[in-house]
Amino acid sequence: MTTVSIIPPVYNVENYLDKFIESIINQSFSDWELILVDDGSTDKSGIIADDYATKDSRIKVIHKANGGAPSARNTGIEVAKGKYVYFPDPDDWLDPDYLERIVYDAEKSKAQLVISGFTMEYYEKGRNYTFREMPKKIFYSSQKKVRKNIHNYFNNMMVAVPWNKLYLTDYIKKNNLKFPDIKWDDLHFNLEVIKNIDSVLISDATGYHFFRSRPGSETTKVFDESLYKRRKEQFSHILKIYNYWEIKDPEIMKKIYGYYAGRIIQCVTELSGKKNKRIIKKILMDNLTIDSFKLGEIESLPLRIIAFPIKNQNIRMSMFAGKSLNLIKANFPGVFYYMKNRSVNNANPERKIH
Repeated sequence: MTTVSIIPPVYNVENYLDKFIESIINQSFSDWELILVDDGSTDKSGIIADDYATKDSRIKVIHKANGGAPSARNTGIEVAKGKYVYFPDPDDWLDPDYLERIVYDAEKSKAQLVISGFTMEYYEKGRNYTFREMPKKIFYSSQKKVRKNIHNYFNNMMVAVPWNKLYLTDYIKKNNLKFPDIKWDDLHFNLEVIKNIDSVLISDATGYHFFRSRPGSETTKVFDESLYKRRKEQFSHILKIYNYWEIKDPEIMKKIYGYYAGRIIQCVTELSGKKNKRIIKKILMDNLTIDSFKLGEIESLPLRIIAFPIKNQNIRMSMFAGKSLNLIKANFPGVFYYMKNRSVNNANPERKIH
């Protein structure tokens, strides 16, 4: 049996795909299969994938009609032969020892899921900014331990995404777990994964490089009201999971509601243009928003300052705070990313601006 099935959803990433595939080929751990699912690309991505497949028998290509990343990943799961499945994005890249480290962690602990740290890469105005999220290594060896501790990993993105996780394939297939055919599907999939999981290892590996700000990626798009609707839908799913777990510990729920308060701050920031005043009013008056700022705990001082007008339902001052943050981001991206990653994600700058 192959150890790891690597399944990236490939769609119009011709400028990044070579670097990604080369980073897989150059891994110190070699027992893998790379299933490149070409999701109806209209650029040369499919051709690039086919070319690599002719050179390395471990690389397979599936061409399909465009159906989105969830569909592409699910297609890969169906044919995966690995003991573990791994879902990187094809516009990112891996350090040479990344797979070796997370596979070692999985094999030693026998965990059904490994969640690792990662490195965030931004490229703005000709400059590169790098931040590293390196958690403390810890093994949660039972359902009870997972459920009592997983809330500590919501705010720093570690739960939300699939590319920092090694999933035990048998667990995924036996529980018929699939990525839902919706936008922002990743968190929904991971919540269902952890819903009944027995063991999770948190790895301190940081060798996955998440390219946050390439042109055309989800992280650079201008969001509309759907951002808020999706955030609310995601948080409702989180509350449903905690209700299923029968967890009502006030300290845990403080963290959970605080997490949603942070997502609301992001929504207000992204939607702070004048034409969005109606939407922001709707957000501020929503009962779930009110509950999150009433019941949640926001640890970051900068976020608590921004949260003040939102908590008090002051639409004008909330929009002013959002516009101010957008101005900082537009004119001083290094300052903005430093503030965001230190105060929100608790990530450390890897190196100076260069």
